[in-house]
Amino acid sequence: MDPLAAVFRHGRLHMPAQLTMTATEEAAGPRVANPYAKPVQNAVNNIVNMGRQSQQRVSNQHKRKFKLASPVRRRKGDQLTLDNKIAFDPLKDCRVCKAQEIKKFMPSYPVPKRAHDDLCPKNAKTQGLGKLTEQSIASLADNKRYKTITAPIRPEERFNGRHNTKEAATVFFAARNTTATTTTTKTMTEVDVAKSSADEAHVSPTSLSKAVGKLVSDPAFQERHKSKMAPLAMLAFATEISQKIINNKDKSVLCQHFDGIEMVVPVCHDHNNPHYHSISGMKLLYVNWERTHGIQVPCPDSNCAGTLGSGSVKGRSNFSKNQTLFPMFGLDGSPTWCIVTRLECPCCKRKFNSNEADVLVNLPEHAASTYPVETTHAQPNYNCHLTRNATEVFATIIVTYGNGELCSKLLFNSINRDYIQRLKIYYSMAKQTKGPIEKYPTREGTFIKAYPPLGESVRDMYDTASSSQKNPWCISDHEKHIREIQSVKTDSIWCQDHTFQVVKNYTKKVGAKAVWDAATGTEEIASAMLVPSTKTEDFAHAAQQLFEEARLQCQVQIL
Repeated sequence: MDPLAAVFRHGRLHMPAQLTMTATEEAAGPRVANPYAKPVQNAVNNIVNMGRQSQQRVSNQHKRKFKLASPVRRRKGDQLTLDNKIAFDPLKDCRVCKAQEIKKFMPSYPVPKRAHDDLCPKNAKTQGLGKLTEQSIASLADNKRYKTITAPIRPEERFNGRHNTKEAATVFFAARNTTATTTTTKTMTEVDVAKSSADEAHVSPTSLSKAVGKLVSDPAFQERHKSKMAPLAMLAFATEISQKIINNKDKSVLCQHFDGIEMVVPVCHDHNNPHYHSISGMKLLYVNWERTHGIQVPCPDSNCAGTLGSGSVKGRSNFSKNQTLFPMFGLDGSPTWCIVTRLECPCCKRKFNSNEADVLVNLPEHAASTYPVETTHAQPNYNCHLTRNATEVFATIIVTYGNGELCSKLLFNSINRDYIQRLKIYYSMAKQTKGPIEKYPTREGTFIKAYPPLGESVRDMYDTASSSQKNPWCISDHEKHIREIQSVKTDSIWCQDHTFQVVKNYTKKVGAKAVWDAATGTEEIASAMLVPSTKTEDFAHAAQQLFEEARLQCQVQIL
């Protein structure tokens, strides 16, 4: 191709300025050559031989500008911090504040029940300072102490001489009979204390019913306990019992109303309160082994010689601190609610709940049996316990069928049946008295606020209990079953077969089509294995292993 063709653009010929000559220059004659002039490059050659580097418009300064830019992809309006990070915005970065802002326009939008973000100013603990260190905690405490010291004087604290008269000064500085006055005051104080103790010790069903009805109708009490798991009436009953019985230093008062660690809500026929009637017959457990049985539990750590009890002496429990009750579900109706004390070892400083398996397994049998939960099922990592009768029934169901959903439905149905029975009794009594009938508490959200565990959780609880060694013989059910299977033998006959129904309990991704099993003459399974088909080659290795184990057992018996 002709190089001049490269200079044609839009049908016009563009020539460089060095190749053109004006009319004056043509008339003057030929141009004299300058020996010092540098050769001029041909424009056509420049166009043809132009490289790639000269066509790039991105310079080093342009690249350096992007290197200094922030690596964070920010949106319009975002503010950057000194370390090139996006500044914290509560309405965008705090989940609670964001949900509260959306709820202003969408009332049905749920607000998560959790603390604000550590960087949010509404976080009561961090106050927007992020994760607290020891230095920041000390700084917050010092700021709080400084505000208390430098607080302005209130009007009632200021000196006022309005009542500072001459008569008041004479009465104030007059001589007094110190001995007589002190003796009289002391006698009156003893009488008042004895009278108040007698009033606190007197707890009747009528007084409990009135106290529960008063607390349940209190809006402040309702707002304070609206998110608790226990019914509002049960929390009111526990509050009254805690003030009049549990906090009473007289041990005889506790033994008078509690049968061991258990107290049944008494039935009241004189006061027709639907909320109190909804909890009549329920059980309240006060799990404090030192006060109820006089037992100091040894520390579960084998390397520690201390005894648990310092927490119980101080009276710290889940109800005294957070006003919560621990639920216990069973098959006999409504759940049982527990006040659980917090125990601490003074030597190793380890803390335990009084209803944990580590504590129950170290108690005498007569004391541990009062808490109606098996020690292997008293697991600390669950928010509820299952009673002894429920776990004994579930053991026969889960082992055979593995049906946790059925166990969960049985727990739900027991609570529903109990509510229906209470509803019938209340309206039957109200119809007989022919008086004003108050509306009975609703089932969902009032009578039932804590639900039993679902089927998957029931299976997980059973699996954890079967592998737990928190029992007097320190051998888990899993290890016991393994040893029982290992001890299976036969002296006469055995048979092998394939079964297909068992495969339904396994997921399809396992790829099992059947289960090969070998049974002995005592109707015990000596071996069971999942196989992809019924071919002999798929279970031959298991049959060979079973044969070798049987041969070894025969040799041991001969020896």
